[in-house]
Amino acid sequence: MKFQTAVAGSYSLTVRSIVLAACTLIGIVTVSADDWPAWRGPRGDGISHEPNVPVRWSSTENIAWSVAVPGIGWSSPIVLGDRVFLTTSTPEDEARRVLCYQATNGRLLWNRNVHQGPGGKMHRQNSSASSTPATDGNHVYAAFVDDEGMTVAGLTMDGEIVWKTSPGSYFSNHGFAASPVLYQGGVIVNGHQDGAAFVVMLDKITGQEIWRFKPAVDLRSFSTPIIIQHDGQDIMILTGASQTVALNPATGELIWYAVGPSEKFVSTPSVGHGLVFSFGGSNEKRAMAVRLGGSGDVTATHIEWRAERGMPYVPTPLLSGDYLHIVNDMGIYSCLDAKTGKQISQSRSLGSVYSSPVMVEDRIYFFEDSGACSVIRDEPGFQLIAKNELGMQTFCTPAVAHESLFVRTNERLLRIHHKAVDQPD
Repeated sequence: MKFQTAVAGSYSLTVRSIVLAACTLIGIVTVSADDWPAWRGPRGDGISHEPNVPVRWSSTENIAWSVAVPGIGWSSPIVLGDRVFLTTSTPEDEARRVLCYQATNGRLLWNRNVHQGPGGKMHRQNSSASSTPATDGNHVYAAFVDDEGMTVAGLTMDGEIVWKTSPGSYFSNHGFAASPVLYQGGVIVNGHQDGAAFVVMLDKITGQEIWRFKPAVDLRSFSTPIIIQHDGQDIMILTGASQTVALNPATGELIWYAVGPSEKFVSTPSVGHGLVFSFGGSNEKRAMAVRLGGSGDVTATHIEWRAERGMPYVPTPLLSGDYLHIVNDMGIYSCLDAKTGKQISQSRSLGSVYSSPVMVEDRIYFFEDSGACSVIRDEPGFQLIAKNELGMQTFCTPAVAHESLFVRTNERLLRIHHKAVDQPD
C-alpha cells in the first residue's frame, strides 16, 4: 500500500512556494505562554506550565463563571488573550457557528453564522461542530462539513468572515472531527473520509489552495496532525487510512510512511525520544512507535514497538518524559515506558472517556464523559490527588490558560479558577 504524493492546486509549485513564503512574514505573531490557541495547546501536546490552576472544584466551588452555549458541539475551547473561541451547530437553522467569549467574565462577544446546510450522517455521539478552531492572533480558522462537503473559513478576531471555501466533498458515516493546524502562511485540514479523501493546505489570508495530498485509500479517520522539527526539518505527522505518515508541511510531499497501527484514527500522534507514537482502531485498538528518519515505506525498518492491551481510539494519550499516560474509551488507565512500549501499570480508574488528558505543571487532568475529573500525579501509576464533579456531561478536552481550565460541557462553557467574578448579564 502506498500513498500518492502531493498534487498541484491552482498554482505551479514555484509560485505556490513564493506565496507561502510571503504569507509566513505576514502571519508571524507572538503567542503568549498564557494562551491555548489550538487543539491541545500551542504545541499540540496537551501540556501547560500555567501556575495556580485549581486542583479541586465542584459545580459551585472555584467556578469563576459559567455561561450557556447555544446549539450543540463537541469542539474544545481555545484561548488567546482575553478571548475564548469555540464552534457550535444550531439544528433549528442548520447553521455552523463560531462563538467568541470574553475570558475574564464569560460575556458573549459575537456569534457568527459561518455556514448553513444539512448535517449529514454522523456517529450518534458526534456533532456538526466537533472540530476545534485555531487562531494565530490575526484570524480565527474553523472547519465544518455538511451533505455538500467541507467548508473552511477564516474570520477576523471580531467575527467578520474574510474568506470561506470548500476544499472538497466529504462523506463519512461517522461525520467529521479533525481540527485545523496552522503552519507558516497556511491552514492544514485533514479530510480523510470514505469518499474522495484529501489533506489540504489553504492560504491563511486568501483561502486559496497551496497544496493537496491525496491518500491512496479512501477511509474515514478523524485525527488532527501535529507538526514537529527533527534534524532541522519541519515534519507533519498524520494518521489515517491504515498508516502513520510524515509529510513536508510546506509542500505536502510524502517523506515516509509506516503501515499501522490500525485502520481508523481519532487521537493525535505524539512525538518524543526520536519516536512517533500513534494510536487507533475502532474495534481492535492498537498502538505503535515509529523511529523518525528514513524515506518511503519504513514499516519493516523503523517500527520500534507495538502494543494492544488497553489502547485508546478517541482519547489522545499524554507523553511526559519517559512515560505515556493513556486512558482508553472505557476508562482504563495505562502507563507505558515510551521508549520500549513496556506496560508499567494499568487499572480501571475512570468511567467512559472521550476527552483527552492535559498536563498542568506536574499534574494530569482526566475528564470523564460524566463531567467528573480525576487529577493525578505525573508519575507511573494512577496516583490520585483529587476527584472533582461538575454534574454535567462533557466529551471535550479543556483549554488551559490564565491560571484556569476552560471547560465545555454539553450545554455550558465554564472557567475553573480560584477567584470567582461577577456573572455576565
